[in-house]
Amino acid sequence: MNTISRFTLMLFLICTALAGTATAQDEEFVPPDIDPVDIYALDSGDFLDLNIADLERAAWMAYSDGEWETAAGYYLTYLEHNITDGSNIYNLACCYGLLGEAELAAMYLERAVLNGFTDMEHVGWDPDFDSVRETDVFSLKYDELVELVDNQAGDTGDIHFTMAATFLHCNIMVPEDFDPNETYTLIVGLHGYGSNPDRFIGLWDRFDNPQFIWATPRAPYPFSSGGDALGFSWNHWDERSEGLWPRTQRWSQNYVADVVEDLMEQYNIGEVYLMGFSQGCMMAYTTGIQNHELFDGLVCFGGWLDIDWVSDEEIEAASDLRIFIAHGTGDTMVEFESGTVARDYLEGFGYDVTFYEFDGAHSVPEEACLAWQDWIEE
Repeated sequence: MNTISRFTLMLFLICTALAGTATAQDEEFVPPDIDPVDIYALDSGDFLDLNIADLERAAWMAYSDGEWETAAGYYLTYLEHNITDGSNIYNLACCYGLLGEAELAAMYLERAVLNGFTDMEHVGWDPDFDSVRETDVFSLKYDELVELVDNQAGDTGDIHFTMAATFLHCNIMVPEDFDPNETYTLIVGLHGYGSNPDRFIGLWDRFDNPQFIWATPRAPYPFSSGGDALGFSWNHWDERSEGLWPRTQRWSQNYVADVVEDLMEQYNIGEVYLMGFSQGCMMAYTTGIQNHELFDGLVCFGGWLDIDWVSDEEIEAASDLRIFIAHGTGDTMVEFESGTVARDYLEGFGYDVTFYEFDGAHSVPEEACLAWQDWIEE
């Protein structure tokens, strides 16, 4: 049998099998109701031209600025075109939680879980749901979803974690007129929990003609946030393995230090700064203080200093570091006081701290980026 005939027979058999399957399911399948569509109209597919990435970004920006009704509108429009994105269905549920809409928060939380979101431990402490957490409609739905996720997981036996070497990517931006023979300041930016370096590298557009190297490494620990979406964390925990969190925290700090040393070998580097946002901010504090010989200063946005992780002796030894702290006065995810507490604590050890507060929520706005750019370049 020649190649064409063999291919034709194979195609026939596949189509026949599919047709038989469809016939067997015809009695059970009921096509969904849809609005009539003029399939011959030239504009029937105009929705394909919509940039849903812009909708997602607009939703996140509105959420970060505390404009939760606006964010919910953007998320709903985005999800019309990406209905299985469990991560952003969860973000929509968060908006309703912040708005005090318990029934809507519970409904969209359930839809997030049905579309792949499984991190119910995160839901349990997420401050976005604090205003609705004790309501009957939300608490009952939460308990139901915890049981559902647990049942889906099944019995996987005992769990043991072993450290393994791997390669993680780091995004890098250089000045427009970059000259490999020149010396540049290096700024390494650590993204927040659930974000990624591809998104965080976008802060580059908020600087004014930056004359430094901006690098954003990827956090080591991926987790499913629904559908095909992955978020990343700088540390990892599992209730089945006591002591995992501090091990992964320490490994991440060593990894960030390795990133800095690798980049210093590839480029002509002068000063080095470590910047972090939210969970990345916590990492910037601890990594920078415990590896202070690598850095000239730290830029700390919307995060906290974990004084249980660094000793007074370590903090005192790193007091030559310059510190820039920025925090939004309307931040509901990491309270504004977290920034002022870190400032006061470090100043008590003789640190040179610049504190920048801005009107806004959990975000890194352009005005604040320009402020710390000026601070670095002064």
